Amino acid sequence: MKNIYIVLVMVVTLIILSGCTNEQPAELMFEPLEESVQIEQDIETKQGPLTEAEQNEAELYTEMLTLSSVDEIEPLADEAIASAESRRTIMEEEYELIEESYTVFQEIEPHVEEIDEEEAEQKTHGEELIQVMDERYDVYQELHEVYMASIEDDIKLYEMAKTEDVEVEDLQAQHEIVNESYSQITSLNDQFNELTSSYNEAKVAFYEASDLDINFE
Repeated sequence: MKNIYIVLVMVVTLIILSGCTNEQPAELMFEPLEESVQIEQDIETKQGPLTEAEQNEAELYTEMLTLSSVDEIEPLADEAIASAESRRTIMEEEYELIEESYTVFQEIEPHVEEIDEEEAEQKTHGEELIQVMDERYDVYQELHEVYMASIEDDIKLYEMAKTEDVEVEDLQAQHEIVNESYSQITSLNDQFNELTSSYNEAKVAFYEASDLDINFE
């Protein structure tokens, strides 16, 4: 089955040790950058239930294939459908967190524009942060769309499995559709995680190029 894992954007603990009366753009960026991380940390709590539901459905479907009686298959199929519906709810909650995190992140954009051109390295890293995060957000949008569509494919498969007169060829065809969605999700999830790693690196590079007094723990 399909397993989606979100790599969180926090790679270091950052502490401002000193500040200035007139805050610089980099200082003003610190709070939304770290707030967006805190928001995404809540996603981690959803990964366990999501993975558990996926594994449960895989086991239920495998068991269905060993049975020949619709009366035996139906309760397993209904349980798998309920599990898929629970995944839909989890993914909707996750989507809201990503949207909230991205909205907070966007608060840094005007501050990046305010960075003095003399601080070329700092400005470059700030612009890179925006570019990578925008790409990451776009990939997540596609990932979420494909995953939600795959839930519908799964439910259709489970419904077919408990249909008395279903043709084996039709069931196999739907199973192949499910497998194709798994392939798409895996590819998109890999892209998302790679962009998350790139973002983490870009954020550290930005902090190092800034004038902030930061302790990397």
